Amino acid sequence: MSIALIRPKTLCAWKGPSLLIVNTRGDCGDDEPLAGYYFRETRFLRTLRFEVNGDEPWLCESASLEPATLAFTYAYPEVAEYGGGGSGQSGDEVPTDAHGIPQRAVTIYLTYAVQLDGFTIAATIANHSSRHRVDCDLGWSVDADFADIQEAQSGKREQNADVETTTGATGIALIYRHTRLRYRSSLEVIAHADWTITPSRIATRVSLEPQTSIELSLRISASTADGSSLPDDVDDRDRVLRAWRNSFAHVAIPGNRTAELLIAKNIRDFASFPLLEGDRDEWLALQAGMPLYPALFGRDTLTAGWQAAWVDRGQSLDASLTRLGRLQSDRIDKWRDEEPGRIPYQVRRGPLALLEINPYGAYYADFASPFMFVIALGHLYSWTGDVAVVRRHWDTVRRILDWARSYGDRDGDGYLEYQTQSSKGTKNQGWKDSGDAIIYEDGTPVPAPLGTCELQGYWFAAQQLAAVMSWALGARSDARGHWRSAMALKKRFNLDWWIDDDACVALAMDSGKRPVPAVSSNIGHCIATGIVGKEHLRAAVGRLFAPDMFSGWGIRTLSTEHRSYNPMSYHCGSVWPVEQATIAFGLRRFGFDARALELAEALFDLAQVYPEHRIPECVGGYARGDRPTPGAYPQANTPQLWNATAFPLIVHTVLGLQPVAPFHLLAVSPALPAWLPEVMLHDVRLGDAKATVRFWRDANGESHGEVVESRGTFRLVQQPPPESISVNLGDRLRALFDTVRH
Repeated sequence: MSIALIRPKTLCAWKGPSLLIVNTRGDCGDDEPLAGYYFRETRFLRTLRFEVNGDEPWLCESASLEPATLAFTYAYPEVAEYGGGGSGQSGDEVPTDAHGIPQRAVTIYLTYAVQLDGFTIAATIANHSSRHRVDCDLGWSVDADFADIQEAQSGKREQNADVETTTGATGIALIYRHTRLRYRSSLEVIAHADWTITPSRIATRVSLEPQTSIELSLRISASTADGSSLPDDVDDRDRVLRAWRNSFAHVAIPGNRTAELLIAKNIRDFASFPLLEGDRDEWLALQAGMPLYPALFGRDTLTAGWQAAWVDRGQSLDASLTRLGRLQSDRIDKWRDEEPGRIPYQVRRGPLALLEINPYGAYYADFASPFMFVIALGHLYSWTGDVAVVRRHWDTVRRILDWARSYGDRDGDGYLEYQTQSSKGTKNQGWKDSGDAIIYEDGTPVPAPLGTCELQGYWFAAQQLAAVMSWALGARSDARGHWRSAMALKKRFNLDWWIDDDACVALAMDSGKRPVPAVSSNIGHCIATGIVGKEHLRAAVGRLFAPDMFSGWGIRTLSTEHRSYNPMSYHCGSVWPVEQATIAFGLRRFGFDARALELAEALFDLAQVYPEHRIPECVGGYARGDRPTPGAYPQANTPQLWNATAFPLIVHTVLGLQPVAPFHLLAVSPALPAWLPEVMLHDVRLGDAKATVRFWRDANGESHGEVVESRGTFRLVQQPPPESISVNLGDRLRALFDTVRH
């Protein structure tokens, strides 16, 4: 299979609020505008360049060892005097450079280990010459600019100030002299005593006898925005992170080790994204992705949390709900698009947000995040069975529902519409948030106020789950009210939004309540939420898999037949991996098993195109039969949080997991394809119980499940999804019999 590289000139390492971006040599410099060390989206180090005798050593290898660690191997000097076979010298005399150092005598192994409050550089320098002592100068050139990561990305500074440099016996301090920001970046020597320190360089001279080595270390630390030191509870936060990771369920796939590794790699990335900020019960809230989104995005952290809920029993989801609930708005603020009850769309912490040059310190112009809050809480309850958890977040849910009925439905027609108020806000507030995502047939952007189809689906699902949770809380009258409201919305939606000629729902309704016809991936969200009526499901699914929509890698965001189709756009023809998992989930929910497995296989194949199995933010819409790789959006982010958790959701979908923790019950409906003949879920938690569950495909192609071992009350029953339109009573009875038999 082909290999495609995304952002091939840079490498990233991250942990919590710390992010290091270097070029493939391991340096930060002008050749890569985004390079540097960032803390809370502020660039505390702009230049970091390692030199030997004032020269760059020869790069032999770059490696990403794990999300928080990078490593680089160099040789010095690389004297280009070849002549033998390959790239060695032809005679027995080893060439030397101007300093008398034999060719390739010195090797340097650098590791960058990113921590929560900075990063450490460890260097091992070895002299491999058998006869010559080596004397050389080693040093790092450094500086800082304290740019916001969004400024680094755009290449345009919107805030600036002088940087003061002070030196001491063991390091350098770089201090931002902004009137409102007093960032301080500290570089301290850890090992080796004889350093020469200037305002822009830390250097030392080493002498190495033949076959000896020396180790050097530097520590780079960040500060708060006022220049004060960071809290000293790093070890405590690390312990919480380790305990969370150690609690994970894990997957074994004996018949397909490639798939097993792919899932493990993506779960490893999921495990790397906690922000580890705020109050203790918020530490596991997740940031959205590297390198561009090292921040809390409401819908991203909630979507990822419910997608991976079987992995960690919803622990990160609970932290995200807690953090976002505390940020729920109780006022109207047009600059931030705040309205009472709204949940943040994004929470940025860089200089632009702190100085309110943009409104993203806590920005609310998004309809997906509030409804995803309710949906995510429903998933959390299904895995934990803990009514106390629901009760703890219930006031937030109640205010979201109130907001949707008042501010969300601007004209009182029962549908949701959005209109941005902020002068620097986001126009589109649905799933697709780019400015040109919602368009008429002639390619003209639909003006606000408008509502998109998937938002009506989110609103429907949120009301259904609010009904279930209200019932669990004993509020039976409220539960009936939420359910009736949801079903009334579904009935009207299927009358008003369905377009027979397109065999799908309208993309949106404009301010004149005219449907905007466009065949788009948004309908997949509508299927997943359950708002599409049974009478339209088969036609809608068929439309998604027509050649103009299904590229072979996934469902395109917009049909190739649309005038505005562009395979390299953000939302007008590209393929979003996270959408594929959502759509596959919906397909299995309603009994379209073969189509769900087709999407699952496409997503697994797509992941094998990229190193570390990290699918970028969105890939191109080119047909799989036309070229070996799909292309990618020009500034695609990778790794992306919710792409990583798309794979746990695919596992959830293929196995047909239906957790009902209040009754200690896990209903399953495995539909294992030939390429996944057996799947083992080890230590999956349901309520207070834990079990290892085996799923397998027999010689007749039928799939089964059984509990191998369990602790606590853990009941497994085989049963197709309750809303499947492809099963009958006989199918359900046979599934129950299979449960008893195994």
